[in-house]
Amino acid sequence: MAPWFADTKPIDSLEPEIAFHLQDEFHPAMGGRAEPLALPEFPRASRLLACTSEVIGHEAELAAYYGRVAALARRHTLKLDQVRQYFRMDLRLDNDDANVHLSFPWYDSFAAMDHFLAAVVGNDEGMIYDDQDQGWAVEVWARNGTLYIRENDPDDSDNEPGQAVAVPRAGLQARIAPLRERTVKLVARLAKELGPDAWLDGEVQPAGALDLH
Repeated sequence: MAPWFADTKPIDSLEPEIAFHLQDEFHPAMGGRAEPLALPEFPRASRLLACTSEVIGHEAELAAYYGRVAALARRHTLKLDQVRQYFRMDLRLDNDDANVHLSFPWYDSFAAMDHFLAAVVGNDEGMIYDDQDQGWAVEVWARNGTLYIRENDPDDSDNEPGQAVAVPRAGLQARIAPLRERTVKLVARLAKELGPDAWLDGEVQPAGALDLH
């Protein structure tokens, strides 16, 4: 067992969700004058986030929003990799009642997120996931039907444990399965209508990529 297991907070569940980041302004260049960018009008808990569960039934509206991004990029002769920030996604695991909020700030495409999700829904035991980037780290262990998840700052000189929780694995697996399914369908729909698979892997695809020019 990892030494931080002793600091875990037992909770009964975590709610996983993926959201599309939205912006209400388009910035053509560094220091350039921003232009209004109309947001989708379907109901959302957060104005600048569109959770996958909120998008269901409103896929065309979200596709139209990204179409506006593409049109503005074409107007300013910008390539797809110059407007990548408009295609960012966000993964979170929350339990509001327990005040637990796990974030993955360096994951901005579904491919990056799905490495974590796939590890959780698998059957491996022991340390099943480990990753870190600037000022952030996540570590997940599976043991006897329980997941031990820690998110912390590895650069913290005080070696604070950060957020560490113990949660039933089966319950989180049951929530992740439909999340993965609907996210795959959503990004496939967006890619089909707009060309690039920017939401899936964050890479420009030479074949069938969106031609912003």
